Amino acid sequence: MLDMGVAAKSLRAVLAINDSGLLLAQDDVGTWWIQGSADGLIYTAGDRLAWLLPLLERTPTDVRVALSGLPLVDTPLPALVRFALRAWGEHWPELALDWLESGWPIQDLLDVLADMKDSSTLSLPRRRRALRLWRAATQT
Repeated sequence: MLDMGVAAKSLRAVLAINDSGLLLAQDDVGTWWIQGSADGLIYTAGDRLAWLLPLLERTPTDVRVALSGLPLVDTPLPALVRFALRAWGEHWPELALDWLESGWPIQDLLDVLADMKDSSTLSLPRRRRALRLWRAATQT
């Protein structure tokens, strides 16, 4: 966490995370930050992946357009999708699976999909979705 006044000059807002003022921003050395409007502080994005979950409510295409020109692997999005697949409840994992089904890169998530497809604690529909995605990615 940094004081907003110290880092504000070097931050470039990249994407609004939600309607409450959270912004995904990047500094001049490539570090990703979440800038909050309420407390005037910024936080490293990797430490606050839960705050990025609302991005999954958009289509991957919309998020990619907002991040155009930036390699996806250099953003916090791959870590966000991994985090969401393992998240609590139904909502976030289902949205992450939606992203994967819409063409989001799967190769780095095969371990998570394998765990999901074999899990006895997940619902059968979620296990089947994970299995379909895992099979499609491993049979190519």
